[in-house]
Amino acid sequence: MADIKKLEQKRQEALDKANRMKQQIDKALNGQKFVLGGMLMKIAEDEPDRIPQILSDIDKYVTRKADISRLEGFKSEIGNNVPKGNFSSSSEANRPLIDDINF
Repeated sequence: MADIKKLEQKRQEALDKANRMKQQIDKALNGQKFVLGGMLMKIAEDEPDRIPQILSDIDKYVTRKADISRLEGFKSEIGNNVPKGNFSSSSEANRPLIDDINF
């Protein structure tokens, strides 16, 4: 009976260690996301000609309702900084045509 308790204790210790490691991984990933988000915001601020692509990418890749609503203010703010005649609502317009690619 004592052996079973020792094994259960070791199992629980291993689970606890795995949970701590998962928390460390999640913390590192969240830190990366935070930095990348800040970088993207800075790009939008410093390079307004890239705003249409950023807006298009947000529409394409941000799919969770909570995240979409979180970014509405940001989208409105940078949308006001788009240089005139440079806005496209489709990401396809910002992709190179096959003829434009050098092989």
